[in-house]
Amino acid sequence: MTVDKLYSLPVERIDGKKRGYVLAVLREGARVCALACADENEREFFVDCRDVVRVADCVIYEKEGAKRSRKSALRLNVPCYDERGRYLGAVQDFALRGFDIKSCSVNGKSYPFERLRLGDVALLADKNSMPAAIAAKDMFLQAVVGASGASIG
Repeated sequence: MTVDKLYSLPVERIDGKKRGYVLAVLREGARVCALACADENEREFFVDCRDVVRVADCVIYEKEGAKRSRKSALRLNVPCYDERGRYLGAVQDFALRGFDIKSCSVNGKSYPFERLRLGDVALLADKNSMPAAIAAKDMFLQAVVGASGASIG
């Protein structure tokens, strides 16, 4: 399953008394913890992933959960950069195994989720785990050498 598919699914309580649609997929670490949903009157409610019975053409759940406003949502189309500041493309989707986030898709390439740092933008850690401070130092040195080389010539 992918996050994109979750965003397009309707939700329904197991007794059929409450229906709605997914507004946001909320995460805690590398796991989807809840779904923020809205009913037909646009009233927001939350479904804890532990209360999900099944996911197929509709998310069927047992009961509404507590409000999860402090959890971050998995957003699609967020710009993604590597640790050297190079633009890699936009985060297109997240692959799930159950409710564990396994990978992300950026510009058609798949990367392990543990390499991704999410905020206003996505930062993809170097696969060799080069610290961001070293990458920033390299970028600074390249800028200084490039600027001084341009003024000499």
